[in-house]
Amino acid sequence: MDASDLKHIPLFSHLNRKELALVARHADEVTAEAGQVLARDGEVAREFFVIKEGTATVTRKGSEINHLGPGDFFGEIGLLETPRRTATVTADTSMRLIVMFGPEFTLVDSEIPEIDRVIRKAIARRMAT
Repeated sequence: MDASDLKHIPLFSHLNRKELALVARHADEVTAEAGQVLARDGEVAREFFVIKEGTATVTRKGSEINHLGPGDFFGEIGLLETPRRTATVTADTSMRLIVMFGPEFTLVDSEIPEIDRVIRKAIARRMAT
């Protein structure tokens, strides 16, 4: 992954060159088609996703709880708080995503305090709903 691509993503936009390089070393870019399930409620969590392009719907027990678009992220709760996904995320459109697998994500999260702060705020907000 090219570190310069990350600078345009809100979660990473404030990072310095060294921090961007760390994220880039541990991240990959993937694509998804409309209708593809990216995370399924109850399944073991393995990845953290950041949306570069496209939109997705988040559901829990069949009810819509959120819509996600470019710059939004998901998958952090299952990697940092519980071993299982707490919601299902389905692509509404074709998508480009940045993905980090569990060990890489926890390394980046522990090495860059600002990312950890933003992620922990999101977890608290999402767990409250």
